[in-house]
Amino acid sequence: MKKSLIAFILSLVTVSASAQIERKPVVVKTDSAQTTTNDTRVDKQSRKERFKELDLTREQKGKMKEIMQANKAAKEAIENNTQLSDQEKKKQMRELQKAQMQKTQAILTAEQFEKFKASKQNNP
Repeated sequence: MKKSLIAFILSLVTVSASAQIERKPVVVKTDSAQTTTNDTRVDKQSRKERFKELDLTREQKGKMKEIMQANKAAKEAIENNTQLSDQEKKKQMRELQKAQMQKTQAILTAEQFEKFKASKQNNP
């Protein structure tokens, strides 16, 4: 009886001790720096706020979403290409950003594009 009571108490202590493990935020590696997932959430939130300020039409929102998804896939392909040197990767990333900016400019009105550029300079 005493042994089973001691075993029960030990199991409770073990369970409660393991339940108190401190969870640390996941680290996400970006281009040259590491940020936590909280930082990326803030980036996504600020990006959403910037797009709200542009007052995009449904058609523009759909096109922008397509551009961002294609850009994300192309960016991952460049980052995962082991045959490229770091310098070549940076060059291709710059070209990708220029192409995305041109596509964005084609979708937005002149006024929207100016707001977009201004918000991008304030929050890269």
